[in-house]
Amino acid sequence: MTEPEPTVGYVGLNHHHAEPYLATLAELPVSVTAACEPDESFDVDGVDGLGDVPIYADPVDLFDDEAPDVVWISLSNRDTPAVIEAAVERGIDVYTEKPAARTAAELEALLETVSGAEATVGVSYTWRGHPAARKLRDLAATGFFGDVRSVDARFIASQLAYRDADHFLFESAASRGGILQWLGIHWIDLLPWILGDDIVRVNASTTYGTPAVDVEDGAVVQFELASGAIGSLQCGYYLREGRYDTEISITGMDGRVSWDPMGDYFGFDDETTVELESCRDEYASAPRRYLTYDYDSTPGYGGSYGFDFMQQFLDARVSEDVPVPATLEDALTVLRVLDAAYESAETDEWVPVDGHEEMTEMTL
Repeated sequence: MTEPEPTVGYVGLNHHHAEPYLATLAELPVSVTAACEPDESFDVDGVDGLGDVPIYADPVDLFDDEAPDVVWISLSNRDTPAVIEAAVERGIDVYTEKPAARTAAELEALLETVSGAEATVGVSYTWRGHPAARKLRDLAATGFFGDVRSVDARFIASQLAYRDADHFLFESAASRGGILQWLGIHWIDLLPWILGDDIVRVNASTTYGTPAVDVEDGAVVQFELASGAIGSLQCGYYLREGRYDTEISITGMDGRVSWDPMGDYFGFDDETTVELESCRDEYASAPRRYLTYDYDSTPGYGGSYGFDFMQQFLDARVSEDVPVPATLEDALTVLRVLDAAYESAETDEWVPVDGHEEMTEMTL
C-alpha cells in the first residue's frame, strides 16, 4: 500500500522566497494543504503556485485545525522562533527560512524544546546541497588544501533602489541586520561547513548608505578560523538591477580553489565552474583543472540543488539514516558569528564568537 504524501502547511506568504518555495514543493512528493499569512494587508490571492487552500491569519490556528505533517516557514526573523516552537510542541516537523531568528539568544531558547521533541527541524542553507560545494567539502576532507592559509568570499548584489526596501527584510526590528544577515550568511554557513573549521573571532565594519533603511547595505568581515587560517567576507547592495558578483576562494599550501557560485545574474539555468590548482605530485600532469556544473532546468528555490536539499530534509524526517542537511544547531552557529560581527562593527574591535573565547585568547 502506497504511503500518502506528507501534508504541508505554508506559513509566511509575504516573503521573497514564498513563490520559489511553493514551486519547489510542487515538484516534491508533498501536498500543500493550507497556508498562513499574519499580515492581513498582504494580498494572498496574488501568490503564484498556492492553489485553492484555506488561508489562516494565525499559524497556531492552522496547526490545530489542519494538523499538517510539516510546516514550511518564511516569516520575519523576529516571528520565526515562536512559530517553530508552536509547531514542534505539536509534533509537526519544520523547514524554515534562514537564519531562523534575529540573534543567537532567540534560538538558544528554542533548543531545549526542539531537542526534547520528536519533530525534525531543518534550516534552508541550500548552498550546502550544491554539487560544487559538496565537491569542495570532499576535497577538504581528503587534505587537498593542506595547511589552509587564506579564505576569501564575496556576495555583492543589486542596490536597494531596485528592491522592495519597504519590506520587513530591510527593517532592523524584524530582521536585526541587512545584507550581512540576509545574503552574507550563506557564506558564513558554507565556508566552515566546507572546511570543517569554525569561525572563532571576527572584525567587522558596516555601512548604512541607503536613506530611510535602518539596516546595513554593506559589510566587510575579517575572520579567523579555529585552524588559524584568516578569511574575509565582503557583501553589499551595490550593483545595477539583477546583477550579482559572488566568489569563494580557498588557498592552502598544497592546493587552492576558486568558484563563482551565483554567476552574473540570479538564476539556476546556466553553468558554474570551479577552478582547482594543486602542488601535489598526483596533479603534476595537469596542476590546474576546471570542473563545470550544468544546472538542470528545475523550477523553484535553488533549482535542482535546492530540490535535492529539500528532498534530503523530507527523507531525514522519516529515516534516522539520513542526516538533516542543516539543523537548528547549524543556524545557531551562524547567528553566533553574526552576533560577534555586529558587536565588532559597533566597538571597532576583534570579537570572539560565543563558545570560542578560550581559543581566541590563546591566539592573541
